[in-house]
Amino acid sequence: MRQIPIDFGFREEHDLLRKEARRFLGERCPMSEVRRLADDPLGHDPTLWKEIGGLGWLGVALPEAYGGAGLGSVALCLLLDEMGRRLVPSPFLASLLASFAIDAGGSESQKALWLPEIASGTRIATLALTEPSGGFEPDSVRATASPCEGGFVLRGQKTHVQDARNAGLVVAPFREPSGQVSIFAIELPSPGVVIEAEVGVDPTRRSARVAFEGTRVGASARLEAPGAAALEHAHVRGFAALAAEMVGAADATLELTRQYAIDRKQFGHPIGFFQAVKHPIVDVMVGVELARNHALGAAAAIDHADPCKAESASRMAKAMASDVFSLAVRKGVQLHGGYGFTIDCDVHHYFKRALWSRATLGDAPHHRHRLAAMLVDRDVLASGAP
Repeated sequence: MRQIPIDFGFREEHDLLRKEARRFLGERCPMSEVRRLADDPLGHDPTLWKEIGGLGWLGVALPEAYGGAGLGSVALCLLLDEMGRRLVPSPFLASLLASFAIDAGGSESQKALWLPEIASGTRIATLALTEPSGGFEPDSVRATASPCEGGFVLRGQKTHVQDARNAGLVVAPFREPSGQVSIFAIELPSPGVVIEAEVGVDPTRRSARVAFEGTRVGASARLEAPGAAALEHAHVRGFAALAAEMVGAADATLELTRQYAIDRKQFGHPIGFFQAVKHPIVDVMVGVELARNHALGAAAAIDHADPCKAESASRMAKAMASDVFSLAVRKGVQLHGGYGFTIDCDVHHYFKRALWSRATLGDAPHHRHRLAAMLVDRDVLASGAP
């Protein structure tokens, strides 16, 4: 069979970024540091965070005009793959998602105000999407924004808000009386914003419930573009970003399990000698490569500004990454035997991250349901049916 090469738009700087990220994180974020930060009240290392900001990683995919590098989503995908591999405990993903929303919905002045600070890491930001009902898509927004003299009054709650207690800016969607969804950027701390820490499954990912109790904001806090469209665009980039991080973590889990199968001996052989061990490892390996291609394909579609293809590709990437990461940690725990169930086993930490990542920004069934709806709508339009 003739192989058809897949062009993800790799350039020399992409390879340099990936190699430098692997070197830097290998030195600065070994598993011993992940374990330490899992028990740290702050949840991340401010010194490491400052170094990450200095490297410009937060602005890899942001326009150069706003302090970014303008390297695009493929470069960001490669970077997040490496960060997922190391389970880096930091507000990186939270700030990244917030920057997507501002980049998609903000005016030139709003972007110039907030994006350079996010890109440099001097301001931690977070995107508060999830309603108490569990919904996070634009049609799930129940928090309200009521016009008042000079601005708006915000009411409602958002749950599972990443790094909210460390953030200096929270970006969140609200529904106006007209029914329109608008996105607001609220600087923290702010009167009427109450942040309550949540107990999560993954101690390397801190979250909180954020309540807006009659919070007054100026008109300039509302992002300029229609909120639903901007939110959908931010979602697409977020799905691809999280998928890339999950693929990196799944690949690291695979390597830990493979090495254990080589080192652990039973019946006179490494346990990897036996088919009952080899076959699950190969299943994970194939799944990781498929999921990585999906994540890179979604990133390439985003870079090529193809909205329909980007949405379908990013949703499939998130679904595939959720499946393979879950498979990788499940098989990893099983093949490590009783040791795999203990907190002393590194795979244990990847298992917790898999649970968190699978549920964040929609699980696999959610995205497949949305993809099915997109296909039905497309077929109906093509047929000309009413």
